[in-house]
Amino acid sequence: MELDKTGLNDRAFEAFARTSDREYFYLCNMQTDVSRWSRNAVERFGLPGEYLHAAGAVWEQHIHPDDRPLYVADIEAVFAGRKLRHDLLYRARDRHGDYVTCSCRGVVLKGEGGEPDLFAGMITNHGIVESIDPVTGLYNGYEFLRALRASMRLRRRQLVLLVGVNEFGNVNQIHGYPFGNRLLRAFGERLADEVRGRGMAYRMDGTKFALVVPEADEAQAAELYARVQEIARADLSVDGAFVPLGVSGGAVVVRNFSGDEHAIRSCVVCAVAQSKRVRHGELVFFDNEDEGDSRRNLQLLDAVRTSVARGFAGFSLRYQPIVDARDGSLVGAEALLRWSGEPYGEVLPGRFVPWLEQDPCFYDLGNWIMGRALEDGVRMVRRHPGLRLNVNVSHTQIGRTGFRDAVVGALGRTGFPPENLCIELTERCRAIDRDTLMAEMAFFRARGIKVALDDFGTGAASLNLVRNLPIDLLKIDRSFVSNIRESVADQAIVDAVVSFAGRLGIEVCIEGVEDAGIVEFIAGLPVASHQGFHYARPLDLEHLLAFGD
Repeated sequence: MELDKTGLNDRAFEAFARTSDREYFYLCNMQTDVSRWSRNAVERFGLPGEYLHAAGAVWEQHIHPDDRPLYVADIEAVFAGRKLRHDLLYRARDRHGDYVTCSCRGVVLKGEGGEPDLFAGMITNHGIVESIDPVTGLYNGYEFLRALRASMRLRRRQLVLLVGVNEFGNVNQIHGYPFGNRLLRAFGERLADEVRGRGMAYRMDGTKFALVVPEADEAQAAELYARVQEIARADLSVDGAFVPLGVSGGAVVVRNFSGDEHAIRSCVVCAVAQSKRVRHGELVFFDNEDEGDSRRNLQLLDAVRTSVARGFAGFSLRYQPIVDARDGSLVGAEALLRWSGEPYGEVLPGRFVPWLEQDPCFYDLGNWIMGRALEDGVRMVRRHPGLRLNVNVSHTQIGRTGFRDAVVGALGRTGFPPENLCIELTERCRAIDRDTLMAEMAFFRARGIKVALDDFGTGAASLNLVRNLPIDLLKIDRSFVSNIRESVADQAIVDAVVSFAGRLGIEVCIEGVEDAGIVEFIAGLPVASHQGFHYARPLDLEHLLAFGD
Protein backbone atom coordinates (compact mmCIF):
# COMPACT_ATOMS: atom_id res chain seq x y z
CA MET A 1 0.00 0.00 0.00
CA GLU A 2 1.31 3.44 -0.97
CA LEU A 3 1.93 5.62 2.08
CA ASP A 4 0.49 9.11 2.29
CA LYS A 5 3.61 11.33 2.44
CA THR A 6 1.72 14.58 2.83
CA GLY A 7 3.79 17.20 4.68
CA LEU A 8 6.90 15.00 4.78
CA ASN A 9 8.72 15.88 1.58
CA ASP A 10 10.17 19.24 2.56
CA ARG A 11 13.70 19.51 1.17
CA ALA A 12 14.81 21.12 4.43
CA PHE A 13 14.25 17.80 6.18
CA GLU A 14 16.56 16.09 3.72
CA ALA A 15 19.23 18.73 4.26
CA PHE A 16 19.11 18.56 8.06
CA ALA A 17 19.00 14.76 8.02
CA ARG A 18 22.43 14.66 6.35
CA THR A 19 24.27 16.90 8.81
CA SER A 20 25.32 14.32 11.40
CA ASP A 21 26.12 10.62 11.76
CA ARG A 22 24.79 10.45 15.31
CA GLU A 23 21.67 12.62 15.13
CA TYR A 24 18.55 11.26 13.47
CA PHE A 25 15.64 13.48 12.47
CA TYR A 26 12.05 12.32 12.24
CA LEU A 27 8.87 14.04 11.10
CA CYS A 28 5.42 12.53 11.61
CA ASN A 29 2.07 13.59 10.11
CA MET A 30 -0.18 13.09 13.12
CA GLN A 31 -3.30 12.86 10.94
CA THR A 32 -2.05 9.99 8.76
CA ASP A 33 0.44 8.51 11.31
CA VAL A 34 3.03 8.32 8.55
CA SER A 35 6.51 9.49 9.43
CA ARG A 36 9.78 10.12 7.70
CA TRP A 37 13.14 9.17 9.24
CA SER A 38 16.72 10.15 8.48
CA ARG A 39 18.39 7.70 6.14
CA ASN A 40 21.24 7.22 8.64
CA ALA A 41 18.69 6.10 11.27
CA VAL A 42 17.25 3.57 8.82
CA GLU A 43 20.73 2.16 8.19
CA ARG A 44 21.94 2.25 11.80
CA PHE A 45 18.88 0.52 13.28
CA GLY A 46 17.74 -1.58 10.36
CA LEU A 47 14.34 0.13 10.03
CA PRO A 48 11.96 -1.06 7.26
CA GLY A 49 12.35 2.16 5.32
CA GLU A 50 12.63 5.93 5.33
CA TYR A 51 8.83 6.32 5.40
CA LEU A 52 6.94 4.36 8.05
CA HIS A 53 3.33 3.91 9.10
CA ALA A 54 2.76 3.74 12.87
CA ALA A 55 6.47 4.32 13.45
CA GLY A 56 5.97 4.52 17.20
CA ALA A 57 5.13 0.82 17.33
CA VAL A 58 8.03 -0.02 14.98
CA TRP A 59 10.55 1.98 17.04
CA GLU A 60 9.14 0.52 20.27
CA GLN A 61 10.47 -2.92 19.26
CA HIS A 62 14.00 -1.50 19.18
CA ILE A 63 13.82 -0.05 22.69
CA HIS A 64 15.21 -2.02 25.62
CA PRO A 65 12.39 -3.90 27.42
CA ASP A 66 13.18 -2.13 30.71
CA ASP A 67 12.83 1.30 29.04
CA ARG A 68 9.82 0.45 26.88
CA PRO A 69 6.96 1.21 29.33
CA LEU A 70 8.12 4.79 29.87
CA TYR A 71 8.51 5.32 26.11
CA VAL A 72 5.03 3.94 25.31
CA ALA A 73 3.37 6.08 27.98
CA ASP A 74 5.09 9.23 26.76
CA ILE A 75 4.28 8.70 23.06
CA GLU A 76 0.65 7.90 23.87
CA ALA A 77 0.42 11.16 25.83
CA VAL A 78 1.84 13.10 22.86
CA PHE A 79 -0.62 11.63 20.34
CA ALA A 80 -3.53 11.97 22.77
CA GLY A 81 -2.86 15.68 23.01
CA ARG A 82 -1.89 15.63 26.71
CA LYS A 83 1.69 16.67 25.94
CA LEU A 84 3.29 18.91 23.35
CA ARG A 85 6.88 17.83 24.01
CA HIS A 86 8.69 14.52 24.10
CA ASP A 87 12.02 14.27 26.00
CA LEU A 88 13.35 10.85 26.99
CA LEU A 89 16.61 8.94 27.49
CA TYR A 90 16.51 5.23 26.65
CA ARG A 91 18.46 2.34 25.16
CA ALA A 92 17.77 1.28 21.57
CA ARG A 93 18.94 -1.84 19.70
CA ASP A 94 20.90 -1.21 16.50
CA ARG A 95 21.08 -3.50 13.46
CA HIS A 96 23.95 -5.45 15.04
CA GLY A 97 21.84 -6.29 18.09
CA ASP A 98 23.74 -3.94 20.41
CA TYR A 99 21.94 -1.50 22.67
CA VAL A 100 23.09 2.11 22.52
CA THR A 101 21.97 4.99 24.73
CA CYS A 102 19.80 7.50 22.89
CA SER A 103 18.17 10.75 23.86
CA CYS A 104 14.99 11.69 22.00
CA ARG A 105 13.45 15.13 21.89
CA GLY A 106 10.36 16.05 19.93
CA VAL A 107 7.74 18.78 19.69
CA VAL A 108 4.17 18.89 18.42
CA LEU A 109 3.52 21.55 15.74
CA LYS A 110 0.03 22.95 15.20
CA GLY A 111 -1.55 23.72 11.85
CA GLU A 112 -3.60 26.67 10.68
CA GLY A 113 -6.67 25.65 12.67
CA GLY A 114 -4.69 25.24 15.88
CA GLU A 115 -4.89 21.47 15.77
CA PRO A 116 -1.74 19.35 16.14
CA ASP A 117 -0.63 18.18 12.71
CA LEU A 118 3.12 17.44 12.81
CA PHE A 119 5.35 15.77 15.39
CA ALA A 120 9.02 16.58 14.72
CA GLY A 121 12.15 15.77 16.63
CA MET A 122 15.65 14.40 16.82
CA ILE A 123 17.18 11.23 18.29
CA THR A 124 20.82 11.48 19.38
CA ASN A 125 22.86 8.28 19.43
CA HIS A 126 25.31 8.66 22.31
CA GLY A 127 27.14 5.53 21.19
CA ILE A 128 28.63 7.47 18.26
CA VAL A 129 31.24 10.12 18.77
CA GLU A 130 31.09 13.29 16.71
CA SER A 131 34.16 14.21 14.69
CA ILE A 132 34.28 17.90 15.70
CA ASP A 133 35.55 19.12 19.06
CA PRO A 134 32.91 21.55 20.39
CA VAL A 135 35.39 23.80 22.24
CA THR A 136 37.91 24.49 19.48
CA GLY A 137 35.97 23.67 16.34
CA LEU A 138 38.80 21.38 15.20
CA TYR A 139 38.50 17.73 14.25
CA ASN A 140 38.85 15.57 17.37
CA GLY A 141 40.99 12.58 18.30
CA TYR A 142 38.64 10.06 16.70
CA GLU A 143 38.88 11.86 13.38
CA PHE A 144 42.67 12.05 13.86
CA LEU A 145 42.85 8.25 14.07
CA ARG A 146 40.52 7.81 11.11
CA ALA A 147 42.54 10.19 8.92
CA LEU A 148 45.83 8.63 10.05
CA ARG A 149 44.54 5.17 9.19
CA ALA A 150 43.45 6.32 5.72
CA SER A 151 46.78 7.97 4.90
CA MET A 152 48.75 4.98 6.21
CA ARG A 153 46.99 2.80 3.66
CA LEU A 154 48.55 4.98 0.97
CA ARG A 155 52.01 4.46 2.55
CA ARG A 156 52.64 8.22 2.57
CA ARG A 157 55.40 9.73 4.65
CA GLN A 158 53.89 12.05 7.20
CA LEU A 159 54.82 14.04 10.25
CA VAL A 160 52.70 13.59 13.38
CA LEU A 161 53.40 16.36 15.90
CA LEU A 162 51.64 16.29 19.27
CA VAL A 163 51.63 19.47 21.34
CA GLY A 164 50.63 19.50 25.01
CA VAL A 165 49.81 22.69 26.89
CA ASN A 166 51.53 22.63 30.29
CA GLU A 167 49.82 23.53 33.59
CA PHE A 168 46.64 24.73 31.91
CA GLY A 169 44.75 24.19 35.16
CA ASN A 170 46.34 27.40 36.43
CA VAL A 171 44.68 29.35 33.61
CA ASN A 172 41.27 27.93 34.52
CA GLN A 173 41.77 28.73 38.21
CA ILE A 174 42.85 32.32 37.58
CA HIS A 175 40.56 33.28 34.67
CA GLY A 176 37.75 30.73 34.84
CA TYR A 177 36.76 27.85 32.57
CA PRO A 178 34.89 29.94 29.94
CA PHE A 179 38.04 32.04 29.42
CA GLY A 180 40.14 28.86 29.34
CA ASN A 181 37.95 27.38 26.62
CA ARG A 182 38.22 30.54 24.53
CA LEU A 183 42.01 30.45 24.94
CA LEU A 184 42.13 26.83 23.78
CA ARG A 185 39.98 27.79 20.81
CA ALA A 186 42.32 30.66 19.93
CA PHE A 187 45.35 28.37 20.20
CA GLY A 188 43.68 25.72 18.07
CA GLU A 189 42.80 28.27 15.39
CA ARG A 190 46.40 29.50 15.26
CA LEU A 191 47.69 25.92 14.93
CA ALA A 192 45.23 25.26 12.12
CA ASP A 193 46.44 28.42 10.38
CA GLU A 194 50.05 27.23 10.62
CA VAL A 195 49.38 24.04 8.65
CA ARG A 196 46.52 25.24 6.45
CA GLY A 197 46.90 24.02 2.90
CA ARG A 198 49.56 21.45 3.78
CA GLY A 199 48.22 19.57 6.81
CA MET A 200 45.51 19.30 9.45
CA ALA A 201 45.14 20.26 13.12
CA TYR A 202 43.22 18.18 15.67
CA ARG A 203 42.11 18.67 19.27
CA MET A 204 43.08 15.57 21.22
CA ASP A 205 42.19 14.71 24.81
CA GLY A 206 42.64 17.34 27.50
CA THR A 207 44.91 20.16 26.37
CA LYS A 208 46.73 18.29 23.61
CA PHE A 209 46.68 19.16 19.91
CA ALA A 210 47.95 17.12 16.98
CA LEU A 211 49.32 18.44 13.69
CA VAL A 212 49.62 16.03 10.77
CA VAL A 213 51.65 17.18 7.77
CA PRO A 214 52.15 14.82 4.79
CA GLU A 215 55.64 14.52 3.29
CA ALA A 216 57.28 16.54 6.10
CA ASP A 217 60.59 15.43 7.63
CA GLU A 218 62.39 15.92 10.96
CA ALA A 219 63.85 19.31 10.02
CA GLN A 220 60.41 20.62 9.06
CA ALA A 221 59.03 19.19 12.30
CA ALA A 222 61.57 21.19 14.30
CA GLU A 223 60.70 24.36 12.38
CA LEU A 224 56.97 23.83 12.90
CA TYR A 225 57.39 23.19 16.61
CA ALA A 226 59.51 26.33 17.00
CA ARG A 227 56.67 28.31 15.44
CA VAL A 228 54.15 26.61 17.78
CA GLN A 229 56.28 27.67 20.74
CA GLU A 230 56.29 31.26 19.51
CA ILE A 231 52.51 31.27 19.15
CA ALA A 232 52.02 29.82 22.62
CA ARG A 233 54.50 32.20 24.20
CA ALA A 234 53.56 35.52 22.65
CA ASP A 235 50.75 35.43 20.11
CA LEU A 236 47.59 34.48 22.04
CA SER A 237 45.03 37.05 23.09
CA VAL A 238 41.52 36.56 24.51
CA ASP A 239 39.26 39.47 25.41
CA GLY A 240 42.26 41.78 25.08
CA ALA A 241 44.32 39.77 27.56
CA PHE A 242 47.60 38.16 26.50
CA VAL A 243 48.20 34.81 28.20
CA PRO A 244 51.52 33.03 27.50
CA LEU A 245 51.41 29.26 27.48
CA GLY A 246 54.12 26.69 28.03
CA VAL A 247 54.05 23.69 25.69
CA SER A 248 55.70 20.30 25.31
CA GLY A 249 56.11 18.50 22.01
CA GLY A 250 56.51 14.98 20.72
CA ALA A 251 56.85 13.91 17.09
CA VAL A 252 57.25 10.92 14.85
CA VAL A 253 57.86 10.86 11.11
CA VAL A 254 55.98 7.85 9.76
CA ARG A 255 57.55 6.20 6.74
CA ASN A 256 56.05 3.20 4.99
CA PHE A 257 54.44 1.91 8.20
CA SER A 258 51.55 -0.53 7.83
CA GLY A 259 50.76 -1.10 11.51
CA ASP A 260 48.10 0.23 13.83
CA GLU A 261 47.41 3.97 13.99
CA HIS A 262 46.95 3.63 17.77
CA ALA A 263 50.63 2.69 18.02
CA ILE A 264 51.62 5.97 16.41
CA ARG A 265 49.37 7.95 18.73
CA SER A 266 50.89 6.26 21.77
CA CYS A 267 54.41 6.98 20.48
CA VAL A 268 53.85 10.72 20.31
CA VAL A 269 52.02 10.75 23.66
CA CYS A 270 55.08 9.08 25.21
CA ALA A 271 57.36 11.63 23.51
CA VAL A 272 55.29 14.54 24.86
CA ALA A 273 55.49 13.12 28.37
CA GLN A 274 59.28 12.91 28.06
CA SER A 275 59.39 16.46 26.67
CA LYS A 276 57.50 17.73 29.69
CA ARG A 277 59.21 15.70 32.44
CA VAL A 278 62.81 15.55 31.22
CA ARG A 279 63.45 17.99 28.38
CA HIS A 280 61.76 21.15 29.69
CA GLY A 281 59.48 21.46 26.67
CA GLU A 282 62.03 20.71 23.95
CA LEU A 283 60.74 18.70 21.02
CA VAL A 284 61.25 14.95 21.50
CA PHE A 285 61.13 12.57 18.54
CA PHE A 286 59.88 9.07 19.18
CA ASP A 287 62.99 7.84 17.44
CA ASN A 288 65.51 10.35 16.15
CA GLU A 289 67.96 7.82 14.76
CA ASP A 290 68.09 6.75 11.14
CA GLU A 291 65.01 6.02 9.09
CA GLY A 292 65.42 2.23 9.24
CA ASP A 293 65.65 2.15 13.03
CA SER A 294 62.58 4.33 13.37
CA ARG A 295 60.49 2.06 11.17
CA ARG A 296 61.74 -1.09 12.92
CA ASN A 297 60.89 0.33 16.34
CA LEU A 298 57.41 1.32 15.21
CA GLN A 299 56.92 -2.19 13.88
CA LEU A 300 58.14 -3.66 17.17
CA LEU A 301 55.77 -1.54 19.21
CA ASP A 302 52.90 -2.37 16.90
CA ALA A 303 53.68 -6.07 17.33
CA VAL A 304 53.70 -5.72 21.12
CA ARG A 305 50.38 -3.89 21.05
CA THR A 306 48.88 -6.55 18.77
CA SER A 307 49.99 -9.22 21.26
CA VAL A 308 47.87 -7.56 23.93
CA ALA A 309 44.83 -7.75 21.68
CA ARG A 310 45.54 -11.42 20.91
CA GLY A 311 45.27 -12.74 24.43
CA PHE A 312 48.71 -11.50 25.62
CA ALA A 313 50.58 -13.91 23.36
CA GLY A 314 54.33 -13.58 23.83
CA PHE A 315 54.14 -11.99 27.27
CA SER A 316 55.67 -13.67 30.32
CA LEU A 317 56.84 -12.79 33.80
CA ARG A 318 60.19 -13.06 35.50
CA TYR A 319 60.73 -12.60 39.23
CA GLN A 320 63.69 -10.84 40.80
CA PRO A 321 64.39 -12.04 44.35
CA ILE A 322 64.27 -9.61 47.27
CA VAL A 323 66.47 -10.80 50.11
CA ASP A 324 66.78 -10.18 53.83
CA ALA A 325 69.45 -7.52 54.39
CA ARG A 326 70.92 -9.51 57.30
CA ASP A 327 71.42 -12.99 55.88
CA GLY A 328 70.46 -12.91 52.19
CA SER A 329 67.52 -15.27 52.60
CA LEU A 330 64.55 -14.92 50.25
CA VAL A 331 61.82 -12.64 51.63
CA GLY A 332 60.11 -11.43 48.46
CA ALA A 333 60.04 -11.22 44.68
CA GLU A 334 59.21 -8.48 42.20
CA ALA A 335 57.22 -9.44 39.11
CA LEU A 336 58.89 -8.13 35.91
CA LEU A 337 57.36 -8.20 32.44
CA ARG A 338 58.96 -9.73 29.37
CA TRP A 339 57.83 -10.06 25.76
CA SER A 340 59.17 -12.17 22.93
CA GLY A 341 58.11 -12.58 19.33
CA GLU A 342 59.50 -13.12 15.87
CA PRO A 343 61.69 -11.72 14.50
CA TYR A 344 62.65 -9.77 17.64
CA GLY A 345 63.40 -12.49 20.17
CA GLU A 346 63.04 -11.55 23.85
CA VAL A 347 62.58 -7.81 24.32
CA LEU A 348 63.27 -6.10 27.63
CA PRO A 349 60.43 -3.94 28.99
CA GLY A 350 62.50 -0.75 28.80
CA ARG A 351 62.00 -0.81 25.02
CA PHE A 352 58.21 -0.91 25.10
CA VAL A 353 56.70 -0.27 28.55
CA PRO A 354 57.28 3.54 28.62
CA TRP A 355 55.51 3.74 25.28
CA LEU A 356 52.82 1.19 26.05
CA GLU A 357 51.89 2.94 29.32
CA GLN A 358 50.50 5.76 27.16
CA ASP A 359 48.17 3.38 25.34
CA PRO A 360 44.69 2.46 26.61
CA CYS A 361 45.53 -1.23 26.14
CA PHE A 362 48.02 -1.05 29.02
CA TYR A 363 45.19 -1.22 31.53
CA ASP A 364 44.30 -4.70 30.29
CA LEU A 365 47.96 -5.73 30.21
CA GLY A 366 48.46 -4.46 33.76
CA ASN A 367 45.53 -6.52 34.96
CA TRP A 368 46.93 -9.56 33.14
CA ILE A 369 50.26 -9.05 34.93
CA MET A 370 48.47 -8.91 38.28
CA GLY A 371 46.46 -12.06 37.58
CA ARG A 372 49.40 -14.07 36.28
CA ALA A 373 51.68 -12.96 39.13
CA LEU A 374 49.09 -13.99 41.72
CA GLU A 375 48.67 -17.39 40.03
CA ASP A 376 52.43 -17.94 40.25
CA GLY A 377 52.44 -16.41 43.73
CA VAL A 378 50.26 -19.23 45.06
CA ARG A 379 53.13 -21.63 44.41
CA MET A 380 55.63 -19.16 45.86
CA VAL A 381 53.92 -18.83 49.23
CA ARG A 382 53.33 -22.56 49.36
CA ARG A 383 57.11 -23.00 49.15
CA HIS A 384 58.02 -19.84 51.11
CA PRO A 385 55.03 -18.97 53.35
CA GLY A 386 56.25 -15.52 54.39
CA LEU A 387 57.23 -14.37 50.88
CA ARG A 388 55.94 -10.98 49.75
CA LEU A 389 55.06 -10.63 46.08
CA ASN A 390 55.62 -7.14 44.64
CA VAL A 391 53.61 -6.14 41.55
CA ASN A 392 54.07 -2.78 39.83
CA VAL A 393 50.93 -0.84 38.97
CA SER A 394 50.77 2.10 36.59
CA HIS A 395 48.88 5.36 36.67
CA THR A 396 46.58 4.04 33.94
CA GLN A 397 45.42 1.29 36.29
CA ILE A 398 44.95 3.30 39.48
CA GLY A 399 43.10 5.98 37.56
CA ARG A 400 40.41 3.51 36.41
CA THR A 401 37.34 2.88 38.53
CA GLY A 402 37.43 -0.87 37.87
CA PHE A 403 40.98 -1.40 39.14
CA ARG A 404 39.92 -2.17 42.70
CA ASP A 405 37.55 -4.87 41.51
CA ALA A 406 40.18 -6.29 39.16
CA VAL A 407 42.68 -6.78 42.01
CA VAL A 408 40.12 -8.13 44.47
CA GLY A 409 38.76 -10.43 41.76
CA ALA A 410 42.24 -11.77 40.93
CA LEU A 411 42.89 -12.45 44.61
CA GLY A 412 39.61 -14.31 44.85
CA ARG A 413 40.19 -16.41 41.72
CA THR A 414 43.71 -17.45 42.67
CA GLY A 415 43.35 -17.74 46.43
CA PHE A 416 46.54 -15.73 46.93
CA PRO A 417 46.65 -14.25 50.47
CA PRO A 418 46.19 -10.45 50.31
CA GLU A 419 48.68 -9.90 53.14
CA ASN A 420 51.44 -11.33 50.93
CA LEU A 421 50.78 -8.89 48.10
CA CYS A 422 52.60 -5.56 47.81
CA ILE A 423 51.53 -2.99 45.23
CA GLU A 424 54.46 -0.94 43.93
CA LEU A 425 53.59 2.57 42.76
CA THR A 426 55.63 3.50 39.71
CA GLU A 427 57.00 6.98 39.12
CA ARG A 428 54.10 8.30 37.02
CA CYS A 429 51.58 7.41 39.75
CA ARG A 430 52.86 10.48 41.54
CA ALA A 431 51.03 12.66 39.03
CA ILE A 432 47.62 11.26 40.00
CA ASP A 433 45.35 13.47 42.05
CA ARG A 434 46.43 13.09 45.69
CA ASP A 435 42.94 12.47 47.06
CA THR A 436 42.31 9.77 44.46
CA LEU A 437 45.61 8.09 45.20
CA MET A 438 45.01 8.23 48.95
CA ALA A 439 41.55 6.69 48.58
CA GLU A 440 42.82 3.84 46.41
CA MET A 441 45.74 3.00 48.66
CA ALA A 442 43.55 3.15 51.78
CA PHE A 443 41.19 0.69 50.09
CA PHE A 444 43.97 -1.83 49.47
CA ARG A 445 45.64 -1.44 52.85
CA ALA A 446 42.28 -2.03 54.55
CA ARG A 447 42.32 -5.46 52.90
CA GLY A 448 45.81 -6.29 54.13
CA ILE A 449 47.62 -5.42 50.89
CA LYS A 450 50.93 -3.59 51.33
CA VAL A 451 51.91 -0.45 49.41
CA ALA A 452 55.46 0.35 48.24
CA LEU A 453 56.88 3.47 46.65
CA ASP A 454 59.26 2.43 43.87
CA ASP A 455 62.32 4.39 42.68
CA PHE A 456 62.21 6.59 45.77
CA GLY A 457 64.13 9.83 45.45
CA THR A 458 63.94 10.20 41.67
CA GLY A 459 60.95 12.56 41.56
CA ALA A 460 60.08 15.84 43.24
CA ALA A 461 56.78 14.38 44.43
CA SER A 462 58.37 11.53 46.42
CA LEU A 463 58.52 13.29 49.81
CA ASN A 464 54.98 14.63 49.48
CA LEU A 465 53.69 11.13 48.81
CA VAL A 466 55.38 9.77 51.91
CA ARG A 467 53.84 12.60 53.94
CA ASN A 468 50.34 11.97 52.68
CA LEU A 469 50.03 8.32 51.63
CA PRO A 470 49.83 5.15 53.73
CA ILE A 471 53.19 3.65 52.65
CA ASP A 472 54.61 0.36 53.97
CA LEU A 473 57.84 0.18 51.99
CA LEU A 474 60.28 2.57 50.32
CA LYS A 475 62.54 1.24 47.59
CA ILE A 476 65.65 3.44 47.28
CA ASP A 477 66.40 3.88 43.60
CA ARG A 478 69.50 2.24 42.15
CA SER A 479 70.81 5.62 40.95
CA PHE A 480 71.75 6.43 44.57
CA VAL A 481 73.45 3.07 45.09
CA SER A 482 75.60 2.39 42.03
CA ASN A 483 78.23 4.94 43.06
CA ILE A 484 77.60 5.01 46.81
CA ARG A 485 81.14 3.95 47.77
CA GLU A 486 82.62 7.03 46.11
CA SER A 487 79.81 9.59 46.31
CA VAL A 488 79.47 11.44 49.60
CA ALA A 489 76.21 12.97 48.33
CA ASP A 490 74.68 9.56 47.63
CA GLN A 491 75.80 8.32 51.05
CA ALA A 492 74.13 11.30 52.73
CA ILE A 493 70.90 10.86 50.75
CA VAL A 494 70.64 7.15 51.52
CA ASP A 495 71.41 7.76 55.21
CA ALA A 496 68.72 10.46 55.38
CA VAL A 497 66.07 8.31 53.66
CA VAL A 498 66.77 5.34 55.93
CA SER A 499 66.67 7.57 59.00
CA PHE A 500 63.35 9.31 58.34
CA ALA A 501 61.74 6.07 57.09
CA GLY A 502 62.72 4.43 60.34
CA ARG A 503 61.14 7.25 62.34
CA LEU A 504 57.93 6.81 60.34
CA GLY A 505 57.92 3.04 60.78
CA ILE A 506 58.37 2.41 57.03
CA GLU A 507 60.48 -0.48 55.78
CA VAL A 508 63.30 0.23 53.33
CA CYS A 509 64.55 -1.89 50.44
CA ILE A 510 67.76 -0.88 48.66
CA GLU A 511 67.65 -1.58 44.92
CA GLY A 512 70.60 -1.87 42.57
CA VAL A 513 72.83 -3.99 44.81
CA GLU A 514 75.06 -5.23 42.01
CA ASP A 515 78.21 -6.56 43.69
CA ALA A 516 79.76 -7.71 46.95
CA GLY A 517 81.46 -4.35 47.46
CA ILE A 518 78.11 -2.56 47.67
CA VAL A 519 76.77 -5.23 50.03
CA GLU A 520 79.76 -4.72 52.34
CA PHE A 521 79.46 -0.91 52.23
CA ILE A 522 75.74 -0.81 53.11
CA ALA A 523 75.85 -3.68 55.58
CA GLY A 524 75.52 -1.38 58.59
CA LEU A 525 72.37 0.40 57.38
CA PRO A 526 69.18 -0.51 59.28
CA VAL A 527 67.17 -1.58 56.23
CA ALA A 528 64.87 -4.55 55.76
CA SER A 529 65.92 -5.89 52.37
CA HIS A 530 68.17 -5.72 49.32
CA GLN A 531 67.47 -6.31 45.63
CA GLY A 532 69.94 -6.52 42.76
CA PHE A 533 72.03 -8.60 40.38
CA HIS A 534 74.48 -9.53 43.14
CA TYR A 535 71.82 -11.87 44.50
CA ALA A 536 70.10 -12.86 41.24
CA ARG A 537 68.95 -11.61 37.91
CA PRO A 538 65.22 -11.96 37.18
CA LEU A 539 64.27 -15.65 37.26
CA ASP A 540 61.47 -17.74 35.86
CA LEU A 541 59.10 -19.25 38.40
CA GLU A 542 60.83 -22.63 38.74
CA HIS A 543 64.25 -21.07 39.41
CA LEU A 544 62.73 -18.63 41.90
CA LEU A 545 61.14 -21.49 43.81
CA ALA A 546 64.57 -23.15 44.00
CA PHE A 547 66.34 -19.94 45.06
CA GLY A 548 68.52 -20.47 48.12
CA ASP A 549 68.35 -24.27 47.98
